[in-house]
Order: sequence, then C-alpha cells, then structure tokens
Amino acid sequence: MSATADRHREPDPPESAPQRLLLLCPSPRLVRAAVAAGFAVRVLTDTLPPHDACLPPEVPVDQVDFADEDALAGSIEASARVHGSQRLLACAGTAELPAVAGTAARLGLTPNPPDAARLLGEPAAMRALLNGSRHSYVPAARARTAEELPAAVEEIGAQVTVRTLPVCPGTAGARDATAGERSYLVEQYLEGPEYGVVTLTVDGMHRVVGVVALHGAWHPSSHLFPAPLGERDEAEARAIVTELLDLAGYEFGYAYTVVVLTADGPRVVRSRATWPDEPLASLIELATGFDADDELVQVLAGKPVNVPTADRYAAVASYRLPTGRLLSVSGLEAVSELPGVHRVHFPYASGDDIPGHGAGADGHVMLSAESTQQAAETVTAVGRLLRAEVSRRPDHL
Repeated sequence: MSATADRHREPDPPESAPQRLLLLCPSPRLVRAAVAAGFAVRVLTDTLPPHDACLPPEVPVDQVDFADEDALAGSIEASARVHGSQRLLACAGTAELPAVAGTAARLGLTPNPPDAARLLGEPAAMRALLNGSRHSYVPAARARTAEELPAAVEEIGAQVTVRTLPVCPGTAGARDATAGERSYLVEQYLEGPEYGVVTLTVDGMHRVVGVVALHGAWHPSSHLFPAPLGERDEAEARAIVTELLDLAGYEFGYAYTVVVLTADGPRVVRSRATWPDEPLASLIELATGFDADDELVQVLAGKPVNVPTADRYAAVASYRLPTGRLLSVSGLEAVSELPGVHRVHFPYASGDDIPGHGAGADGHVMLSAESTQQAAETVTAVGRLLRAEVSRRPDHL
C-alpha cells in the first residue's frame, strides 16, 4: 500500500460506530441484512449488480477481476487499509480463492486459517485430510493426467468414482498439473443414501442447522428436509462432519457437507465453506423460517447462534427433460394448485432447445407437508400431472 493511500485512510471508527464489513460477491439480501444489523458495508464484486438489485444507496460497490490474483488481493487490502474494513465475508465460492483466503487471514479480516476453505472444498485435499486422520477413510488415488487414470483405477481395485480436480493457482494441484492437462481423484465408490449436513460455525464451535435427505435417500427425484433419519445415523453423520471442520481448522461461517451412509458407517463425499445452493437453501427456509443471511450477520454482531426447528416438512421434486426441442408442456397450472405447493420452476418454453449431457437447467417444484407421507403423495401427483413433449431430432441426439 502506498504512502499516499495511508495518508488518505479513513480514521478508525469510535467504539460506538458500526463495525465495517467487506462482502465479496454477496446477494442483495445479505447486504440488506448486514445494513439492517448496523454494519457499515462495502461490497467487492467481479460483476456490477443489476439496477434492480435494490442495494441500499449508502453501500459502496467496487469491481475487480477475481481471476487477477494480484488485483483481487490489492482490492481487499485497500478496503482494509484505506476504508477501514474490519471483517470479510466471502460468498459465492470466493472463500476458496487463494487471494481471498490468504489476504483476509494476513490482514486479520477472518478468523479462518488461509487453507481452511480449500481443505473443505478441494476434493483431493479433503480426502487426504480425512484419510490422514483415519476418520471417514475412503481408498483414493491421484491421477495427474488422463494417461494415469487406468493405473489409479487399478490401484483402487473396486467400483470407483472419478472426480475432475479444479486447478487453483498456487495449489499443489496447479504445480503438479501439466499445461493443458486436467488431474483426477479416483475414489472407491460409496454405496448408500446421501444426506446434506448444513452447519454454522462460530468461534470454532460447529452447530448443525439441519440435515437434508438428498435424491435417493427419501425419494428417487426429490430432496426432503428435515431428513427422516434414525437417532444413531443422524448422530454419526453430524459427528463426522464436525470432525472434518475441526481438522480443516474452520472457525467461522456456514458449511455444506454431503455424507453417504454406507454399510461401514458414514463417509464424507464433498464439502464446501458455504450455505447450500438453491433449491436446498429455500427448502430449509420453508421448513423452519430460518433466514441464513440474517442469522450470519446477527452472530457476527455477537448474538448467540439460533439453531432452527422445523415445524413442517419441505420437499423439492426435481425433473430434467430429455435432449431435444420442447414442443409443448402441460400440467404446470394443475401442479401449482396442489396442496402445499409453493413454487413451480420450469426453465423452458415451447420451442426451446433442451441441451443434453447435464448442461440444462433443472426444473423443480417446492412444497411443504405435515408428514413425509403427505410430501410423498404430492411428489407423486407432480410426476403424474406434469407432461412435456420433446422432439428428439437427430441433431439433438
């Protein structure tokens, strides 16, 4: 930071002034919650928010290329040294960026160690962390190139899952990878139902917000919250997740961790230092009334963690159309009128091309129910009523 910048630094606020908070790529809802909680907020983003984002007018917004590590680190440092930001909250996956994690830790803007988010979110790092502790052990091998994949698969010697690893600048994966090559993590396939465990950590204390039954755990095409788990299974899933967070040194923030309940006990599949994406985020709020953004800024302001209690079940029934061109769709209005249905999201219109190979957007129906049986009946009705006609032309096959 230049001497000129230091001379123009804003004076430290008196103790009665609001704490200055730097938000990276936040939702407008989080910005509004932070302002309402009394924080002086500054936003750093890679794309300027749209005019209809409804950010409070007093909130300054800075733009920087998040792919430029030096520029990103410099912007964070300027916010701390020039504008007096005292705490940083990284949203939308930005906590895993080395420039964000390292700069925030160096300047004391976060209690999390610089590697905490990466150890959770980078598959090979997470697996090495757990396997090194012998907790949630899963046989795994690293293939630094596609040519090494057959040997890695043979080393595991069973059904496997192959994960393409991200290349993050400054990480071991980036140093090991050959230019233009992707590296891979080969793991033993984990058989069993999957559950998503949502946690909020404050001062190193991990509180479980809730557990979601993912596709296949409760219904082939639906998620359900809260998960109808037995006490022992839920306790074991919670324990392995909090163990992972401890191993990573995670001190503050939300985390979302997927666990498979295998015949040999729970095994962690993946984790990220973030609140879950949609539609799971709305699923939890629908069942509990829990406002994740408001809760985060409240605990940041020093209030105790408020763990929500579900007063009903919430489910999201997902569907994916086959590749082709959508000719017609029927039943959307009938689905929206079913008891307990809160939202019908259908991302296509007649005449739209439906991309294949997982590239298309999922549609979903969000609903609430008083029991798992009632939720299952509504999910079945959704599948019966919703009908789409798709032309499978040769160029779409």
